Amino acid sequence: MKKGTFTLRSRKAVMFFMMTGILSFTTQHGFTQTVAAQKAEPVKTDQLKAVEEDEDGDGETRVKGMNCGGTERWAEKTLTDAAISSINFTPVTKTTTQLAALTTPTPSTSMPRTGPVEFTTYITHCTITIKKAETDADYHLVLDDGSGHTIIGEIPDPTCATAASSHYVNQFLAARNFIDAHIASGNVSNVNIAPVVVTGVGFVDPPHGQTGAAPNNFELHPIIDIHFETATGIEDMSKTLEVKVGPNPCISSTRFQVTSTLSNLGTCSLVLYDMLGEIVREVPVPVTGTNTIDYTMVKDDLKAGIYIYRLKNNGAPLYEGKLMVQ
Repeated sequence: MKKGTFTLRSRKAVMFFMMTGILSFTTQHGFTQTVAAQKAEPVKTDQLKAVEEDEDGDGETRVKGMNCGGTERWAEKTLTDAAISSINFTPVTKTTTQLAALTTPTPSTSMPRTGPVEFTTYITHCTITIKKAETDADYHLVLDDGSGHTIIGEIPDPTCATAASSHYVNQFLAARNFIDAHIASGNVSNVNIAPVVVTGVGFVDPPHGQTGAAPNNFELHPIIDIHFETATGIEDMSKTLEVKVGPNPCISSTRFQVTSTLSNLGTCSLVLYDMLGEIVREVPVPVTGTNTIDYTMVKDDLKAGIYIYRLKNNGAPLYEGKLMVQ
């Protein structure tokens, strides 16, 4: 009887362990399948979708764990694509009406640089009517020559890794400094500044509801130069900031001297980005009086290399530039 009881219990135990093993195998197998499915089709957050789609957005948005910037034809937008050597950088003058009427190829999100418009640099005299801060950190400008036709012009964020590596990063910096000096931060729907001259490389973007888009999908993307149209009193407006940064390269320390001649400064800070677009240093910067910054940054543990610095005023970009550290 005891022997039989032992045998029955043993059989039950074996059956229990077999079932446990099968359940365990099934669970592990199901988990493996789930992970594989996630790898094949990653779930995208709304924020990540916004970055990938390069849609109009608000503010300087960075997705945690990834650099700023877009994904769709981002190399062409930052002049880092393989076909850049074929671009003619001698600009052709056109009105925005003429640019909006150019014959353009059917756009796609993955096409290589396509001629002739994307191999041409254009210059246009216009007014900026709208400024938007994109989710990919671009400055999105609506350009109008007063004829009722508009095109889009965009300036990449030079602190984004790909844009920082572009041979034209200095032009991006200068163009964005011009915008920061004369147009408020964030989205501005009623820009009111003097007429400007804008130079940029032609680009064709698939329609996705962009503000100010031309019917032929043509854009100046990127903008590589922007300045006021005349020098008769208007050019003096560009001297809203007096900036001195040196020594550059930085060996042991670098002094940042800024005087605002247009408005008072608030709470200021200095942000330093490496060439991967990562913030390596962010420090508050004291303001003397109401409009002067005089701050010396000590090298400390900064590694030798090239950095993009951004001075901020009340959280908004005030001035940007490149800093070499030795």
